Amino acid sequence: MNTIQCDESWREKWDEFVKNNSLDFGLLQSWVLGKFQEKLGKNIFRLAVIDDDENILALALVIKNKLRLGKSYFYIPRGPILRRSEAIFNFQFSIFNEGIDLLFKKIKNLAKKENVIFLRLDPPWEDNGENKKRLSDLNFKFIGQVQPKQTLIFDLNKTEEEILAQMKPKTRYNIKVAQNHKIEINEGERYFEDFWRLMGQTSKRDQFVSHPKEYYQKMLAALGDSIKLEVAKCEGKIIATNLFVFFGKWCVYLHGASDYEHRNKMAPYLLQWQAILEAKKIGGRYYDFWGVDEKKWPGVTRFKQGFAPAEKYPEYIGAWDEIYSKFWYNLYRAVKKL
Repeated sequence: MNTIQCDESWREKWDEFVKNNSLDFGLLQSWVLGKFQEKLGKNIFRLAVIDDDENILALALVIKNKLRLGKSYFYIPRGPILRRSEAIFNFQFSIFNEGIDLLFKKIKNLAKKENVIFLRLDPPWEDNGENKKRLSDLNFKFIGQVQPKQTLIFDLNKTEEEILAQMKPKTRYNIKVAQNHKIEINEGERYFEDFWRLMGQTSKRDQFVSHPKEYYQKMLAALGDSIKLEVAKCEGKIIATNLFVFFGKWCVYLHGASDYEHRNKMAPYLLQWQAILEAKKIGGRYYDFWGVDEKKWPGVTRFKQGFAPAEKYPEYIGAWDEIYSKFWYNLYRAVKKL
């Protein structure tokens, strides 16, 4: 086995491995996500453990984030990704100890050259005692949450009638309400200013901080055909909008915003339903609502849960740090608390 830094010639093999082996939808470790991070001005490193036949055994898209005083840290969102069995949430960590050791050793050597003080990873691995022990044995420290720790996923390998039947009655009713209001669904980047206007309203109303406008613009530019901006229009006015990502067998609901004055028209429900139908049409297998938390986001969680109330939430292991410099790391943590 050997650890390499992948160039453009590895793009197809990289994405194929991500699609076949990621335990979530895989986009955050995809090749195009690296392109997006570069558009944001960040340095990225695509590292892979390969065998003698150049088959990938493990990989990580590593993002370098700048800190003060010339320091930085590495971040691996929803990774590393290891070759796995067919069962979607069956993570066979122990098989790849040697590969993981090689990968982390390569990252640590790279960190010395890049003035990096710690590595943070937030993999989609099941939150269980075995995985926690493995990371602890590798000198990682649990620090909480970066990406959503829980999500809601349901299988699209059902008929439309079966999907509707699994919803809460109120959710089915709200879809019909939107249809009765003759809500029209359109898509395209030409609606970006409408998306941004509604995002501003929604973030203020629900008291959360959205990404800067440029972030969403660069996301749309970088992800290309993988991302769709869809809007709900009523009587010529855009009243709700969502960003959906299609990658491999997955459709993921990333961001949404709506006009509170038109809440009685239930447009967000129809937007979700149309995305579900579209995902089925193009051969999607899983639909991910991307983040639920009954305590932190009760309203949003109730909305998402209405589409698949019987589904259990996959719970991921959270974010973990490997510390390269205790002095600088402790200083970084102390400053963050101020």
